[in-house]
Amino acid sequence: MTLLRNIQGPDGKGWRGALLAAVLLGVAAQWPIRFDVTEDRRHSLSQATEAMLEDIASSDDEVLVRCYLEGDFPARYQRLADEIRSKLRTFARKSGNQVRWQFVDVAASGDDKTIGETERALYDQGLRFTRLATRENGVTAFQNVWPCAIATVGGVDYPVQFLRSENMDPDEVMVQNAINQVEFNLGQAIRLGLRDRRPTVGMLQGHGCWIPVETADFTTTLSETADVVDVRLDGSVDALCEKIEGRPDRQPKFDVLIVAGPDSTFSDRDKLLLDQYLMNGGNLLWLIDPLATDLDGLRDAQQTLAVTRETGLFDLLFHHGVRLNRDMVLDAQCAPIVLNAGPMGNQRNMQMFNWYFAPVVLAGPDAHPICANLDPVHFDFVSSLDPVNAIDGRQSHVLLESSMRSVIYNAPVRVASGVVNLPPEHFETGRTEGYPLAALLEGRFESFYALRLNTQLREDPAFAFKESTDSGRMIVVSDADFIRNDTRAVEGGMAPLPLGWDRASQRVIYDNKEWLLNAVSYLLDDAAQISLRSRSIAFRPLDDRRIRGQETLWTLAAVGSPVLLVLILGFLLPTLRRRRWTRIPQRAA
Repeated sequence: MTLLRNIQGPDGKGWRGALLAAVLLGVAAQWPIRFDVTEDRRHSLSQATEAMLEDIASSDDEVLVRCYLEGDFPARYQRLADEIRSKLRTFARKSGNQVRWQFVDVAASGDDKTIGETERALYDQGLRFTRLATRENGVTAFQNVWPCAIATVGGVDYPVQFLRSENMDPDEVMVQNAINQVEFNLGQAIRLGLRDRRPTVGMLQGHGCWIPVETADFTTTLSETADVVDVRLDGSVDALCEKIEGRPDRQPKFDVLIVAGPDSTFSDRDKLLLDQYLMNGGNLLWLIDPLATDLDGLRDAQQTLAVTRETGLFDLLFHHGVRLNRDMVLDAQCAPIVLNAGPMGNQRNMQMFNWYFAPVVLAGPDAHPICANLDPVHFDFVSSLDPVNAIDGRQSHVLLESSMRSVIYNAPVRVASGVVNLPPEHFETGRTEGYPLAALLEGRFESFYALRLNTQLREDPAFAFKESTDSGRMIVVSDADFIRNDTRAVEGGMAPLPLGWDRASQRVIYDNKEWLLNAVSYLLDDAAQISLRSRSIAFRPLDDRRIRGQETLWTLAAVGSPVLLVLILGFLLPTLRRRRWTRIPQRAA
């Protein structure tokens, strides 16, 4: 009785607290409760992912994810692996264990032949590895790391590449970016397996549009989630829309049509086909240069003249709500260029200058979802545009604009390398906003040919002319180079460089590709992909300058503080308990 009384306390009610604690622990074990108090909600899933997992839980779909990032790797890869485990654990719980997962060590067997066969199978799936170099006892050894997974949905495998890097040893920023995109990459693969059909994106060819190798980096990435098809108009009425028996209207063949870099005039017939594609529910992404710049002349004579490029599309776009201005934007916030600064002995004096013809744009904190959480994007010889011709039921949004320190020159524009000598004061115009460079229009569109088409064609049931649409979407970028990747000569032809590649730094520093992928996702009405792709988790590394020379002190603080806290609590709690229970009998007396 004395022992029981000591456990319960003098009032005999301590057993209630113990029983309550046991019940709470049992409930927590069955229904775990987590609170995410981080500023960027890094431990929470987006609403789109949660909705997808709820659908899986209520269906018979089963998903198996096999991740191959298992083994003895450096800390940065372990952080990525821990994040993948955490997300998969959450996926499994939210889906009622319909999502199962496992980690596989490629090198676990120790047999070179087995390892080679496994790696070959992963490579054939489109997955890529990162090679680590380690040096021990004067001998350099290499280890392959596979930061990837395979999601199996309905018996079909969908590859997931978490880390996309051509470097043998990716830095912390690259790994953090991979961590940011874990939920997106996993969710994207699972969505592909659950989707009834893949969307189709058309790339317009002809009319001087960019050839496939010049847009290859973007289209290759886009083809992971959509079917990318080259299409030519050639005046064919069935090029963009088809007539289906039993339906009064034509049906678009492509969910999105991209018109990138045309340099020749569109005939009225081809413009009518583009107009009717929009009227029948198609979505358009335009990337057009209002001015033509002769780059060969710029290279040879250090100067050229930019003149209006007559494509015949100005009136069509104006009617649909965007005016492409015949001017050129010069911006003090721009990309650099390496030029010869003059003789230096018998050697070339190559130096870096501001290239004001190449604005670099960073979206603000209140940016549209297409632009949110992206790195800067890069333009070349870009013109301004204006949303115009407003009508009821149509909304327009400026997506990208130059900085406040920008000026415009009206065509014809003299383009010369001497522009690098412009003083900073030239761009102090007192403007409070920049010039629009990209715009989104959505809602109601009325056909450009509603009052221009002859009666016979308007009433032809085979052509099925449509006068308007209430759910159109169109994005216009006044720079065709925005989508074009550089190329390099290889044996047998040309090979594309990554979009956003900077020759001076020899790496990708511009986010043009991500912006374009977001734009296509928005036109496809895929809010889930946009919200996940634009999600950002802040990277907070240690301050190297602050900890340099004080490594021992910070190590002792990190390791010793928890131990010291436990010792203090271990001394303080018994003391408080002793004082409490020795004071109560005295009061009772």
